[in-house]
Amino acid sequence: MGSTYQYLIGLNALKQLRIPIRHTDNPALNVFHLQKIRDGFAKAEETPETYFMAKTHPAFPEQAEAVLSAEHARVFLVWRDQEDALVSDFHFAQRHAGHIYRDFDDYFARRGRKILLRNCLQKVTWDAIDDLRVRAWDYLDLVHEFDRSAAEMLDFAGLEGVDLTALKDSVSIEQLRKTRNDPTGTFFRKGGKQDLTALNPSPQVLAEIEAITSETDGAKLAAGFEREDWLRVLLFGRECREAGPRKLLHWWLQQPHRAKYLRETLLPKFYRLSPRRFIGAIRSR
Repeated sequence: MGSTYQYLIGLNALKQLRIPIRHTDNPALNVFHLQKIRDGFAKAEETPETYFMAKTHPAFPEQAEAVLSAEHARVFLVWRDQEDALVSDFHFAQRHAGHIYRDFDDYFARRGRKILLRNCLQKVTWDAIDDLRVRAWDYLDLVHEFDRSAAEMLDFAGLEGVDLTALKDSVSIEQLRKTRNDPTGTFFRKGGKQDLTALNPSPQVLAEIEAITSETDGAKLAAGFEREDWLRVLLFGRECREAGPRKLLHWWLQQPHRAKYLRETLLPKFYRLSPRRFIGAIRSR
């Protein structure tokens, strides 16, 4: 959705300045184990002179509250045109995550609607937060007006002396494919605005996208997202609620070595048998 690009701008700026970086409890942020997020941020607060970094997608108000529990937190948001984000995720899901879709309508029924609902909920949630520790950038500005946008980000982070030319080179598509072991562009695709109509969505799907992106009621977006996410809710509980045994299990499964095994070995096989795939096939008829 543009967040990886924004994250790498910050990460490479810190590396250029030779500033040590630590990470918070990333598994907790991945599954939104709210108490572990707060605990991890509380530990970070004990050393405010240290830079901690994390990339996450908090969409519910409860998740935003957990992220902002640290006094010295700085939240860097990135917004992207929702149709553009769907095109990007369509290619990401097929090329990187191993999903298989007949066409864009099949993707939207099985994954895209859920992604769109969450993206719109995230925007509504954070737009309602008035906090000087939070600032947002437009993804296309980061791509096309790098010097200005990156300078704003660095200033917000309190970083000085970064060589913007070297930083821009370090996050170019060509360089990222080299440094991130992605020579064929499976993950790092060309950035910028992309045309949804090139994927031939049906009029019904276009109308649904318009309806979702026009919705400003966070509760409706949250309810819609949880309907799409029903299987994970059933297995691990609701994202926006405090931890229970199921969420603790989800956090345990997200430990790096387990998460890699699940992502690369088990989940691609599961996706082929996913109930959402069969529901999507029924909806598209």
